[in-house]
Amino acid sequence: MKSLLVMQLIVLLFLAGCVKGITQQRQILENLLATYDVNEWPDADFDRPTDVSVQMFINSFGSLNAANMDYSIDVFLRQHWVDSRLQHSRNRSITIRDPDMQKRIWRPDTYFHNVKDAEFHVVTMPNIQFRIDGTGHILYSVRVTAELSCNLKLEHYPFDEQSCLAHLSSYASTDEIVNYHWVEGIPIDLPDDLEIAQFDLLNYYPVEEVMPLQTGNFSSLKVDFQLRRQNGYHILQTYVPTVLIVSISWVSFWLDPTSVPGRVSIGVTTLLTLTTLAGGIRQQLPPVSYIKAIDVWVGMCMIMVFGALLEFTLVNWLANKKLVDNQTCKIIPVCKSDEDEEAPKTYVNQAHFIDRISRGLFPGSFLLFNLIYWPYYLSNGMHE
Repeated sequence: MKSLLVMQLIVLLFLAGCVKGITQQRQILENLLATYDVNEWPDADFDRPTDVSVQMFINSFGSLNAANMDYSIDVFLRQHWVDSRLQHSRNRSITIRDPDMQKRIWRPDTYFHNVKDAEFHVVTMPNIQFRIDGTGHILYSVRVTAELSCNLKLEHYPFDEQSCLAHLSSYASTDEIVNYHWVEGIPIDLPDDLEIAQFDLLNYYPVEEVMPLQTGNFSSLKVDFQLRRQNGYHILQTYVPTVLIVSISWVSFWLDPTSVPGRVSIGVTTLLTLTTLAGGIRQQLPPVSYIKAIDVWVGMCMIMVFGALLEFTLVNWLANKKLVDNQTCKIIPVCKSDEDEEAPKTYVNQAHFIDRISRGLFPGSFLLFNLIYWPYYLSNGMHE
Protein backbone atom coordinates (compact mmCIF):
# COMPACT_ATOMS: atom_id res chain seq x y z
CA MET A 1 0.00 0.00 0.00
CA LYS A 2 2.80 2.39 0.91
CA SER A 3 4.66 1.58 -2.31
CA LEU A 4 1.55 2.40 -4.32
CA LEU A 5 1.21 5.75 -2.59
CA VAL A 6 4.87 6.48 -3.24
CA MET A 7 4.45 5.72 -6.94
CA GLN A 8 1.38 7.95 -7.19
CA LEU A 9 3.28 10.74 -5.46
CA ILE A 10 6.16 10.40 -7.89
CA VAL A 11 3.79 10.57 -10.86
CA LEU A 12 2.08 13.65 -9.47
CA LEU A 13 5.41 15.36 -8.88
CA PHE A 14 6.49 14.52 -12.45
CA LEU A 15 3.27 15.91 -13.92
CA ALA A 16 3.54 18.99 -11.75
CA GLY A 17 7.08 19.53 -13.01
CA CYS A 18 5.92 19.24 -16.62
CA VAL A 19 3.07 21.68 -16.08
CA LYS A 20 5.49 24.02 -14.33
CA GLY A 21 7.89 23.77 -17.30
CA ILE A 22 5.13 24.55 -19.78
CA THR A 23 3.97 27.43 -17.66
CA GLN A 24 7.50 28.82 -17.48
CA GLN A 25 7.86 28.65 -21.27
CA ARG A 26 4.55 30.35 -21.75
CA GLN A 27 5.45 32.99 -19.19
CA ILE A 28 8.79 33.66 -20.90
CA LEU A 29 7.07 34.12 -24.26
CA GLU A 30 4.43 36.41 -22.80
CA ASN A 31 7.10 38.54 -21.18
CA LEU A 32 9.09 38.75 -24.42
CA LEU A 33 6.05 39.61 -26.51
CA ALA A 34 4.59 42.15 -24.09
CA THR A 35 6.37 45.01 -25.86
CA TYR A 36 7.09 43.18 -29.14
CA ASP A 37 6.01 44.85 -32.41
CA VAL A 38 5.38 42.26 -35.09
CA ASN A 39 5.41 44.97 -37.77
CA GLU A 40 9.04 45.89 -37.07
CA TRP A 41 11.80 43.72 -38.48
CA PRO A 42 14.39 42.51 -35.95
CA ASP A 43 17.14 44.97 -36.92
CA ALA A 44 14.94 48.03 -37.41
CA ASP A 45 16.45 49.74 -34.35
CA PHE A 46 19.93 49.30 -35.85
CA ASP A 47 18.77 50.70 -39.21
CA ARG A 48 19.99 47.66 -41.15
CA PRO A 49 18.34 44.77 -42.97
CA THR A 50 17.81 41.43 -41.28
CA ASP A 51 19.87 38.63 -42.77
CA VAL A 52 17.75 35.56 -43.50
CA SER A 53 19.61 32.34 -44.34
CA VAL A 54 17.65 29.81 -46.41
CA GLN A 55 18.08 26.10 -46.98
CA MET A 56 15.91 23.85 -49.11
CA PHE A 57 15.64 20.13 -48.46
CA ILE A 58 14.22 18.51 -51.59
CA ASN A 59 11.85 15.87 -50.29
CA SER A 60 10.63 14.90 -53.77
CA PHE A 61 10.97 16.28 -57.28
CA GLY A 62 8.02 15.84 -59.63
CA SER A 63 8.45 15.21 -63.32
CA LEU A 64 8.41 18.16 -65.71
CA ASN A 65 5.08 18.66 -67.43
CA ALA A 66 5.86 19.68 -71.00
CA ALA A 67 2.25 20.46 -71.87
CA ASN A 68 1.85 22.95 -68.98
CA MET A 69 5.47 24.13 -68.86
CA ASP A 70 5.85 23.47 -65.12
CA TYR A 71 7.15 21.04 -62.51
CA SER A 72 6.28 20.23 -58.90
CA ILE A 73 8.61 20.18 -55.93
CA ASP A 74 8.08 19.08 -52.33
CA VAL A 75 10.52 20.90 -50.04
CA PHE A 76 11.29 21.60 -46.42
CA LEU A 77 11.92 25.35 -46.60
CA ARG A 78 14.17 26.27 -43.68
CA GLN A 79 14.79 29.92 -42.80
CA HIS A 80 17.17 31.21 -40.13
CA TRP A 81 17.52 34.70 -38.70
CA VAL A 82 18.35 36.41 -35.41
CA ASP A 83 15.82 38.48 -33.48
CA SER A 84 17.61 39.99 -30.47
CA ARG A 85 14.25 41.00 -29.00
CA LEU A 86 13.55 37.30 -28.31
CA GLN A 87 16.70 36.51 -26.32
CA HIS A 88 15.90 34.52 -23.19
CA SER A 89 17.73 32.84 -20.33
CA ARG A 90 16.15 29.39 -20.68
CA ASN A 91 18.67 26.55 -20.90
CA ARG A 92 17.07 25.02 -23.99
CA SER A 93 15.33 26.27 -27.10
CA ILE A 94 11.67 27.22 -27.11
CA THR A 95 9.51 25.49 -29.69
CA ILE A 96 6.28 27.28 -30.54
CA ARG A 97 3.44 25.18 -31.92
CA ASP A 98 0.54 27.53 -31.24
CA PRO A 99 -0.36 29.21 -34.58
CA ASP A 100 -1.68 32.29 -32.76
CA MET A 101 1.59 32.66 -30.89
CA GLN A 102 3.57 32.25 -34.12
CA LYS A 103 1.61 35.09 -35.71
CA ARG A 104 2.75 37.44 -32.95
CA ILE A 105 6.39 37.05 -34.02
CA TRP A 106 7.94 38.69 -37.07
CA ARG A 107 8.62 36.35 -40.00
CA PRO A 108 9.95 37.08 -43.49
CA ASP A 109 7.20 37.09 -46.12
CA THR A 110 9.03 34.65 -48.38
CA TYR A 111 7.30 33.36 -51.49
CA PHE A 112 8.15 31.53 -54.72
CA HIS A 113 8.35 34.07 -57.49
CA ASN A 114 7.55 31.57 -60.28
CA VAL A 115 4.86 29.64 -58.41
CA LYS A 116 1.65 28.54 -60.11
CA ASP A 117 0.10 26.74 -57.17
CA ALA A 118 1.29 25.78 -53.70
CA GLU A 119 0.05 24.29 -50.46
CA PHE A 120 1.25 23.67 -46.91
CA HIS A 121 1.09 20.17 -45.46
CA VAL A 122 -1.25 19.81 -42.49
CA VAL A 123 -1.38 16.02 -41.95
CA THR A 124 -1.49 15.01 -39.21
CA MET A 125 -0.55 18.40 -37.82
CA PRO A 126 0.63 21.54 -39.65
CA ASN A 127 4.16 20.78 -40.82
CA ILE A 128 5.70 23.89 -39.26
CA GLN A 129 8.69 24.14 -36.95
CA PHE A 130 9.24 27.43 -35.10
CA ARG A 131 12.14 27.33 -32.66
CA ILE A 132 13.91 30.10 -30.71
CA ASP A 133 17.16 29.57 -28.82
CA GLY A 134 18.57 31.71 -26.03
CA THR A 135 20.49 34.04 -28.35
CA GLY A 136 17.37 34.94 -30.29
CA HIS A 137 18.29 32.72 -33.23
CA ILE A 138 15.10 31.53 -34.93
CA LEU A 139 14.56 28.45 -37.08
CA TYR A 140 11.38 28.60 -39.15
CA SER A 141 10.83 25.45 -41.22
CA VAL A 142 7.74 24.65 -43.29
CA ARG A 143 6.93 21.85 -45.69
CA VAL A 144 5.61 23.15 -49.00
CA THR A 145 4.53 21.48 -52.22
CA ALA A 146 4.78 24.01 -55.03
CA GLU A 147 4.00 23.86 -58.72
CA LEU A 148 6.58 26.08 -60.39
CA SER A 149 6.68 27.35 -63.94
CA CYS A 150 9.59 26.30 -66.14
CA ASN A 151 10.20 27.70 -69.60
CA LEU A 152 11.03 24.49 -71.43
CA LYS A 153 13.02 24.52 -74.65
CA LEU A 154 11.76 21.62 -76.70
CA GLU A 155 13.64 21.90 -79.99
CA HIS A 156 15.50 18.66 -79.19
CA TYR A 157 12.64 16.86 -77.44
CA PRO A 158 12.92 14.03 -76.36
CA PHE A 159 16.74 14.36 -76.33
CA ASP A 160 16.67 17.66 -74.46
CA GLU A 161 18.28 19.12 -71.38
CA GLN A 162 16.25 21.58 -69.32
CA SER A 163 17.06 24.35 -66.88
CA CYS A 164 14.34 24.96 -64.28
CA LEU A 165 14.39 27.62 -61.58
CA ALA A 166 13.08 27.87 -58.07
CA HIS A 167 12.99 31.60 -57.36
CA LEU A 168 12.54 32.86 -53.78
CA SER A 169 12.01 36.43 -52.71
CA SER A 170 10.21 38.65 -50.23
CA TYR A 171 6.82 39.84 -51.40
CA ALA A 172 6.70 43.21 -49.61
CA SER A 173 10.02 43.75 -47.82
CA THR A 174 12.73 45.43 -49.87
CA ASP A 175 16.45 44.73 -49.47
CA GLU A 176 16.55 47.51 -46.87
CA ILE A 177 14.45 45.25 -44.61
CA VAL A 178 15.30 41.66 -45.57
CA ASN A 179 18.50 40.37 -47.09
CA TYR A 180 18.40 36.73 -48.21
CA HIS A 181 21.39 34.38 -48.25
CA TRP A 182 21.83 30.70 -48.95
CA VAL A 183 22.99 28.65 -45.98
CA GLU A 184 26.74 28.10 -46.18
CA GLY A 185 27.85 24.56 -46.84
CA ILE A 186 24.71 22.78 -48.04
CA PRO A 187 22.17 25.31 -49.36
CA ILE A 188 20.28 22.61 -51.28
CA ASP A 189 19.97 19.32 -49.43
CA LEU A 190 19.12 16.30 -51.58
CA PRO A 191 18.26 12.79 -50.36
CA ASP A 192 20.47 10.01 -51.69
CA ASP A 193 17.51 8.15 -53.19
CA LEU A 194 16.00 11.14 -55.02
CA GLU A 195 14.46 10.08 -58.33
CA ILE A 196 12.78 12.19 -60.99
CA ALA A 197 10.45 10.52 -63.48
CA GLN A 198 11.96 10.59 -67.01
CA PHE A 199 14.80 12.91 -65.92
CA ASP A 200 18.26 12.83 -64.43
CA LEU A 201 19.35 15.68 -62.18
CA LEU A 202 22.76 16.71 -63.53
CA ASN A 203 23.51 19.60 -61.20
CA TYR A 204 22.09 22.64 -59.42
CA TYR A 205 23.38 26.19 -59.05
CA PRO A 206 22.24 28.38 -56.13
CA VAL A 207 22.45 32.12 -56.81
CA GLU A 208 21.91 35.26 -54.72
CA GLU A 209 20.83 38.44 -56.45
CA VAL A 210 18.90 41.69 -56.09
CA MET A 211 15.74 41.93 -58.15
CA PRO A 212 14.86 45.52 -59.21
CA LEU A 213 11.13 46.17 -59.51
CA GLN A 214 8.99 49.29 -59.73
CA THR A 215 8.15 48.91 -56.04
CA GLY A 216 11.81 48.72 -54.99
CA ASN A 217 14.82 46.45 -54.95
CA PHE A 218 14.19 43.02 -53.49
CA SER A 219 16.75 40.49 -52.31
CA SER A 220 16.09 37.12 -53.92
CA LEU A 221 17.47 33.61 -54.17
CA LYS A 222 17.51 31.31 -57.17
CA VAL A 223 18.44 27.70 -57.65
CA ASP A 224 18.88 26.47 -61.21
CA PHE A 225 18.23 22.75 -61.62
CA GLN A 226 19.93 21.19 -64.65
CA LEU A 227 17.94 18.18 -65.89
CA ARG A 228 18.44 15.71 -68.72
CA ARG A 229 15.53 13.74 -70.13
CA GLN A 230 15.80 9.96 -70.10
CA ASN A 231 15.21 8.45 -73.54
CA GLY A 232 14.16 4.91 -72.66
CA TYR A 233 10.46 5.66 -72.36
CA HIS A 234 10.23 7.52 -75.66
CA ILE A 235 12.28 4.96 -77.56
CA LEU A 236 10.01 2.14 -76.40
CA GLN A 237 6.73 4.04 -76.71
CA THR A 238 7.37 6.15 -79.84
CA TYR A 239 10.42 5.28 -81.88
CA VAL A 240 10.19 1.48 -81.90
CA PRO A 241 6.44 1.41 -82.79
CA THR A 242 6.89 3.94 -85.60
CA VAL A 243 9.81 1.98 -87.06
CA LEU A 244 7.64 -1.14 -87.08
CA ILE A 245 4.76 0.73 -88.70
CA VAL A 246 7.00 2.08 -91.46
CA SER A 247 8.50 -1.39 -92.00
CA ILE A 248 5.05 -2.94 -92.30
CA SER A 249 4.15 -0.44 -95.01
CA TRP A 250 7.01 -1.86 -97.13
CA VAL A 251 5.37 -5.30 -97.20
CA SER A 252 3.08 -4.03 -99.95
CA PHE A 253 6.06 -3.89 -102.35
CA TRP A 254 6.14 -7.68 -102.38
CA LEU A 255 2.43 -8.00 -103.21
CA ASP A 256 1.10 -8.11 -106.74
CA PRO A 257 0.28 -4.64 -108.13
CA THR A 258 -3.24 -5.84 -108.87
CA SER A 259 -3.79 -7.05 -105.29
CA VAL A 260 -5.88 -4.03 -104.39
CA PRO A 261 -7.49 -5.23 -101.11
CA GLY A 262 -4.21 -6.34 -99.56
CA ARG A 263 -2.12 -3.33 -100.53
CA VAL A 264 -4.83 -0.79 -99.71
CA SER A 265 -5.39 -2.41 -96.32
CA ILE A 266 -1.67 -2.24 -95.46
CA GLY A 267 -1.29 1.34 -96.67
CA VAL A 268 -4.39 2.78 -95.04
CA THR A 269 -3.96 0.84 -91.78
CA THR A 270 -0.34 1.90 -91.28
CA LEU A 271 -1.17 5.52 -92.15
CA LEU A 272 -4.09 5.68 -89.71
CA THR A 273 -2.08 3.96 -86.98
CA LEU A 274 0.77 6.41 -87.39
CA THR A 275 -1.65 9.36 -87.40
CA THR A 276 -3.21 8.14 -84.14
CA LEU A 277 0.22 7.69 -82.54
CA ALA A 278 1.25 11.19 -83.66
CA GLY A 279 -1.94 12.63 -82.14
CA GLY A 280 -1.10 11.03 -78.79
CA ILE A 281 2.36 12.58 -78.90
CA ARG A 282 0.94 16.05 -79.64
CA GLN A 283 -1.33 15.87 -76.59
CA GLN A 284 1.74 15.58 -74.34
CA LEU A 285 3.37 18.71 -75.75
CA PRO A 286 2.49 22.41 -75.88
CA PRO A 287 1.54 23.96 -79.26
CA VAL A 288 4.88 25.68 -79.78
CA SER A 289 5.70 27.33 -83.10
CA TYR A 290 9.07 25.66 -83.69
CA ILE A 291 9.82 22.14 -84.92
CA LYS A 292 10.84 19.53 -82.36
CA ALA A 293 13.00 16.46 -82.88
CA ILE A 294 9.97 14.22 -82.42
CA ASP A 295 8.13 16.21 -85.12
CA VAL A 296 10.95 15.56 -87.59
CA TRP A 297 10.84 11.84 -86.82
CA VAL A 298 7.07 11.46 -87.05
CA GLY A 299 6.97 13.65 -90.15
CA MET A 300 9.51 11.45 -91.92
CA CYS A 301 7.61 8.32 -90.92
CA MET A 302 4.43 9.84 -92.31
CA ILE A 303 6.21 10.62 -95.58
CA MET A 304 7.50 7.04 -95.83
CA VAL A 305 4.09 5.48 -95.19
CA PHE A 306 2.26 7.93 -97.43
CA GLY A 307 4.91 7.42 -100.11
CA ALA A 308 4.33 3.66 -100.03
CA LEU A 309 0.60 4.29 -100.50
CA LEU A 310 1.26 6.60 -103.44
CA GLU A 311 3.63 4.01 -104.94
CA PHE A 312 0.85 1.44 -104.87
CA THR A 313 -1.48 3.91 -106.59
CA LEU A 314 1.07 4.34 -109.38
CA VAL A 315 1.84 0.65 -109.94
CA ASN A 316 -1.81 -0.31 -109.80
CA TRP A 317 -2.60 2.33 -112.42
CA LEU A 318 0.20 0.98 -114.62
CA ALA A 319 -0.91 -2.61 -114.13
CA ASN A 320 -4.40 -1.77 -115.32
CA LYS A 321 -3.54 0.72 -118.06
CA LYS A 322 -4.00 -0.62 -121.61
CA LEU A 323 -0.84 -0.74 -123.69
CA VAL A 324 -1.46 1.35 -126.80
CA ASP A 325 2.01 1.53 -128.34
CA ASN A 326 4.73 -1.04 -127.72
CA GLN A 327 7.33 1.70 -128.30
CA THR A 328 6.44 3.02 -124.85
CA CYS A 329 8.28 0.09 -123.35
CA LYS A 330 11.55 1.59 -124.57
CA ILE A 331 11.40 3.92 -121.56
CA ILE A 332 12.11 0.92 -119.32
CA PRO A 333 13.90 -1.83 -121.26
CA VAL A 334 13.07 -4.41 -118.59
CA CYS A 335 9.45 -4.25 -119.61
CA LYS A 336 10.16 -5.72 -123.09
CA SER A 337 8.60 -9.09 -123.66
CA ASP A 338 10.26 -12.06 -125.28
CA GLU A 339 10.02 -12.11 -129.03
CA ASP A 340 8.06 -15.35 -128.92
CA GLU A 341 5.49 -13.91 -126.54
CA GLU A 342 2.72 -11.61 -127.46
CA ALA A 343 3.05 -7.96 -126.47
CA PRO A 344 1.62 -7.26 -122.99
CA LYS A 345 -1.79 -5.69 -122.91
CA THR A 346 -0.94 -3.52 -119.88
CA TYR A 347 2.07 -1.86 -118.28
CA VAL A 348 2.32 -4.60 -115.64
CA ASN A 349 6.04 -5.14 -116.29
CA GLN A 350 6.72 -1.48 -115.56
CA ALA A 351 4.67 -1.83 -112.36
CA HIS A 352 6.76 -4.81 -111.23
CA PHE A 353 9.94 -2.88 -112.05
CA ILE A 354 8.85 0.06 -109.84
CA ASP A 355 8.03 -2.37 -107.02
CA ARG A 356 11.51 -3.90 -107.25
CA ILE A 357 13.10 -0.45 -107.14
CA SER A 358 10.94 0.55 -104.16
CA ARG A 359 12.03 -2.50 -102.16
CA GLY A 360 15.50 -0.98 -101.96
CA LEU A 361 14.75 2.72 -102.35
CA PHE A 362 12.37 3.11 -99.39
CA PRO A 363 14.43 1.16 -96.78
CA GLY A 364 17.62 2.80 -98.05
CA SER A 365 16.11 6.29 -97.75
CA PHE A 366 14.85 5.56 -94.24
CA LEU A 367 18.26 4.16 -93.23
CA LEU A 368 19.98 7.28 -94.55
CA PHE A 369 17.55 9.44 -92.59
CA ASN A 370 18.39 7.49 -89.41
CA LEU A 371 22.12 7.90 -89.98
CA ILE A 372 21.61 11.67 -90.04
CA TYR A 373 18.84 12.01 -87.44
CA TRP A 374 20.32 10.12 -84.47
CA PRO A 375 23.86 11.55 -84.45
CA TYR A 376 22.56 15.08 -84.98
CA TYR A 377 19.97 15.17 -82.19
CA LEU A 378 21.90 13.05 -79.73
CA SER A 379 25.00 15.21 -80.03
CA ASN A 380 23.11 18.52 -79.98
CA GLY A 381 20.79 17.40 -77.17
CA MET A 382 23.75 16.63 -74.92
CA HIS A 383 25.33 20.06 -75.44
CA GLU A 384 22.40 22.43 -75.81
